[in-house]
Amino acid sequence: MKIIALSFRYLWSRPLAAGLNLLLLSLGLASITLVLLVSEQIDRAFERDLAGIDLVVGAKGSPMQLILAGVFHMDVPPGNIPLAEVQALQKDPRVAKLIPLSLGDSFRGFRLVGTSADYISHYGATLAQGVLWRGAMQAVLGAEVALKTGMTAGDTFIGSHGLGGGGHAHGNNPYQVSGVLKPCQCVLDRLILTATESVWQVHEKAHADDEEDRKAMAEEREITLALIQYRSPLAAVTLPRYVNTSTGMQAAAPVN
Repeated sequence: MKIIALSFRYLWSRPLAAGLNLLLLSLGLASITLVLLVSEQIDRAFERDLAGIDLVVGAKGSPMQLILAGVFHMDVPPGNIPLAEVQALQKDPRVAKLIPLSLGDSFRGFRLVGTSADYISHYGATLAQGVLWRGAMQAVLGAEVALKTGMTAGDTFIGSHGLGGGGHAHGNNPYQVSGVLKPCQCVLDRLILTATESVWQVHEKAHADDEEDRKAMAEEREITLALIQYRSPLAAVTLPRYVNTSTGMQAAAPVN
């Protein structure tokens, strides 16, 4: 008790120093709490984006680059892969679901992603307004995209080449917004989604000189990445090795 009494008397005799120490202690605890909360939120976001994705398949390169570009859309993909190889992989009995992703264009810094409706249903996202795309050159906006651009269903916009914005604008190929997604607190919030055919159409028109060129490009179509869900746990042992050794593509498992 004497020690406690002496401690209080000491602090009372030096109010400025005691107050400063208390303030520093409070700031330190607040900083640690903030770091822990932010870390937890980031971990949860990563877990939500990774949920249900067993394998990312893309061009040969860095496995980490494939995961960052394909799952989190935080990096540039290493290249494209032939559509024929992806279609063959989709028929593999070890594959339960394959979601194609075609990247390369953006709008005001937000990535345009050519994909299928499975990408939206995979994350359980729903529409806040409008409908899903019903054909090429229609797009669905993520909640963050709609908020920051001010666009709604029925508006039109022109994508530009490159994932960071500032590239050549595809002025002859405008997109029409068909719908806007509700916030899902996942990667879809910051993406613009469209049919894979839209991406092909934009680039084939930009590079083809005539109908013969368009037919030739159609026969050699590519996508950028594929997100795969296994049919059984056994596929985790055999499928990545098969992709890496028997095809011209590379597989990266996010859980590793």
